[in-house]
Amino acid sequence: MLPVETNASNVIKFYDNAARSTASNSLEYRRQTRIVHLRNFNNWTKSILIGIYLEAARERFGRDCRLHVFDLCCGKGGDQMKWAQGYVDYVMFLDISGESVRACKQRYEQLQRKRPRLYSADFHVCDCTADLSDNVLRDRKFHLVSCQFSLHYAFESLPKALQFFKNVSCCLRPGGFFIATIPNAYEIVRRAKEAYAASNIPEQQPEGDVTFGNSIYSIRFRSGSFSKPVEDAINADSPTGMSELIQFPLLGARYDFHLEGVVDCPEFLIYPPLLNELASAHGLVPVSPPLSFAAFFHESLCRSRGTERPLDLLIRMNALETWKNPRMSYPEHFKQVASDEPKAYAHAEQRLDEDEVCRHSKFLGTISQAEWEVVNLYSVVAFRRA
Repeated sequence: MLPVETNASNVIKFYDNAARSTASNSLEYRRQTRIVHLRNFNNWTKSILIGIYLEAARERFGRDCRLHVFDLCCGKGGDQMKWAQGYVDYVMFLDISGESVRACKQRYEQLQRKRPRLYSADFHVCDCTADLSDNVLRDRKFHLVSCQFSLHYAFESLPKALQFFKNVSCCLRPGGFFIATIPNAYEIVRRAKEAYAASNIPEQQPEGDVTFGNSIYSIRFRSGSFSKPVEDAINADSPTGMSELIQFPLLGARYDFHLEGVVDCPEFLIYPPLLNELASAHGLVPVSPPLSFAAFFHESLCRSRGTERPLDLLIRMNALETWKNPRMSYPEHFKQVASDEPKAYAHAEQRLDEDEVCRHSKFLGTISQAEWEVVNLYSVVAFRRA
């Protein structure tokens, strides 16, 4: 009998291969990809989120506190510079992918040569849904635990989700914070219902998959991952007004997510009330309800962050594309990343009609419609350890 391949083994395989890919990991490749501004926008979102809660930790534990951070599901260490710029004292990096952790350690060593006073660090290869109390965490206590774009893997099953929150709870100091970026389940379910309704799948053919997306992303729910409405599923509380359509389980609602130039790996929906329930059961109190990236973006622009405003950081990180005003002339080589996509910048054109200042500006900072649709697929969450 062949061994059953678990989703954890799939995740390891996907991210090990991604970490080994020299082409996709190169800075030049990332600069030229179709979704360069989307990736930078997501990175900006993480930077703002991390900055907010490092500041909150200092307010709670004291300005002179030597902050300890747990970068849970760290990947290749993409947030290392954020920890350096946040002047933390120690970071533990953990990921299920051995190749990713190896790349993370190499990145740390390179950063250490440039910054002699860099935080100290440990590196571990382990599943975040396994018991970490004895072999990894021991008696360590952290002021901040961060899990970026990975918490959804724990929602494959109840035992995995429970163990994940047990790990977070036992290593957080009372008053410490847990922050994460997660799939926006309500938005994903809304789009899935629209796609299902538009496909006109007859009731006698429930085996059909549900697929939707645009030019840069696609999501597919296989037929076994949804059903007709039953009590107590995601749709019951979803503000979509389409509860008579397909329905998804509270846990194990798996879908295949593909994003251009990014690892293609199965993911799971996170039902916000269940997330809060599991977190609360482990002493984690919601600081704020899940906030979509779009809402977080608008809220953050009104917030101060140290010596650099979020808007300035947005520009410095190249998170917005420079869109040329079509009413002015430009060199022929100047091209938008989505210039071949109809109505990709219709929102920017509308802004010209509505805003006198924008109308006379040669350039505007924006992001293509396709990328903005992906932005809205994610939310930020934050909890405090009671």
